[in-house]
Parts: sequence; C-alpha cells; structure tokens
Amino acid sequence: MSKGHEPSVLEGQHEHTLDSKGRLSVPADFRLALQLTENDELIVTRHLKERCLLVFWAASWVRFRDQIEEAPAPVATAIKRVICGSARRVRLDRLGRLQVPQVFRRYAALEGKCLVMGQGNLMEVWSGDLWDRTHGPEAYEDFDLSAFNM
Repeated sequence: MSKGHEPSVLEGQHEHTLDSKGRLSVPADFRLALQLTENDELIVTRHLKERCLLVFWAASWVRFRDQIEEAPAPVATAIKRVICGSARRVRLDRLGRLQVPQVFRRYAALEGKCLVMGQGNLMEVWSGDLWDRTHGPEAYEDFDLSAFNM
C-alpha cells in the first residue's frame, strides 16, 4: 500500500470473475481507497468458519495479528494454526489482480463468478454460487432486525 494511507472502512459487494489462471480483480474503488498499485502486497488466507477467503492489506494484517494476542488461548491457537498458518502473500499485478493460490480456490470453491466484499478492515472473497446457497434471506429468517427498521 502506497504512502501509508489507511482507509477507515471498506464496504460493498462487487461481482468479478476468477479467470482461467486463478487471477481475481480487486475492485477499483477498494484499490483507490487503499491506494494500491502494481506490486503492492496483499495477504490471502482462508476463513476459520466459512468457505470463503480473507484478503488483508499490510496494515490490516498487522492489526489482525495483534488482535490474536488478546483472544482466549483456544481461539488464538485455532486462528494462528488455520488463518495465519495458511496465509500467503501475493502481489497485485498491473491490472489490479491478485493470483489466488490453487489450495484456496479449492477450499472456497472459487470458479467463475466471485463476490469480493468489503468487510471493514479486510475483504472477503466468495464463490457466487456458495454465497447464494448459504446467505440468502432464509439464512437469517430467525434474526430479530426490528431495531434496524427491517
């Protein structure tokens, strides 16, 4: 990330396509907010409880690693083992794409349509089909959203 810029929050859902070589575009507005340019490093890893990927930029990864130290021992151990242990550093290419390692493509069932979602201090990458199957309205029908006027 250039010039030490740190966005307050990444938001939004963007539909992209994973190409035949396993490359995925980082949404243009995310690249702009993070001031990402060619060869900037991102950290890709898997989620602990969901079949999606997490993508951090350098400063957010450092904050995440610091947070782990505050977690209860069993949680910290699981996060270190699964999330940190499988993390890979990738570089953005000149077209704003990152190379998703094959092991992560298999884990998250990434093929074709993907969703790149801003989650504040990180991005999530979901298979479009998997997202539709697991996060439709029926997945949340038992949630009381009345406090949110929903």
